[in-house]
Amino acid sequence: MANAMRYDHQQHHQYIPPQQTDLQVLWRDTMHVLWQFLDSEESMKKVDLRKQVEELIYQYICEVPHSRIFVFPNTINVLKSSIEKYDDFSAYKAAIGFEAINQYANNLFTKPWRKEYKTIKMYSGFYKHEIASNLNGAESLFEEMGYRLSDDKQTLVLDGPVCPDRVTSISRDVIAAYVECQVMGEIFAELSNKRITVSWRDIYNFREHNTCMRQSPHEMAVLIQELIQKNHLSRRKGKYRNQMQII
Repeated sequence: MANAMRYDHQQHHQYIPPQQTDLQVLWRDTMHVLWQFLDSEESMKKVDLRKQVEELIYQYICEVPHSRIFVFPNTINVLKSSIEKYDDFSAYKAAIGFEAINQYANNLFTKPWRKEYKTIKMYSGFYKHEIASNLNGAESLFEEMGYRLSDDKQTLVLDGPVCPDRVTSISRDVIAAYVECQVMGEIFAELSNKRITVSWRDIYNFREHNTCMRQSPHEMAVLIQELIQKNHLSRRKGKYRNQMQII
């Protein structure tokens, strides 16, 4: 499923206002479809349910401040620290990492009795290439699901019973992070097409302060372009004033 869910910046989200403005109803609908998604076997139905979850989450993201997107603070911390600490960070790679975590959550939700899901080897090829190389501190999200980090920091172990609510909430969070990465990626693609150089941190900072807005990624790219141009103009004016003071 990881390969099927790779990010494609050609898929542009469009904001569709919820039929009811009550965010609690939107949240309830999202969790209802998410439970169906997690409980489904691999099939076209599961793919369709995943699309529904993403669209519902996208609508929710458009309605709330950035600080309210996620259930667990660690989710946004992982995304933010990855942007800050990984020189080769990209929203495309982060989306792969969050999707991989969702696979673990899905497995744990559907087959909590399977012993192989109780221990995660962080040195395995899948974990290293899909998660660790794309996300910083991702183990904290597994800890939210109930896993314990071993003393040698090489293994995540689930000793106690699985809590379906926590696993579901993590699944919802990492899908929300996946959607947020899609939005960031679409903004980056729009700006790249305009040959405008912008960092992922710039895009994240814009999203952090302008999440509760109904513009399309294209419209957000235009706003970022205007901010960049204003900043450049402001710097040039400041440089000119300093030169005049020297004269």
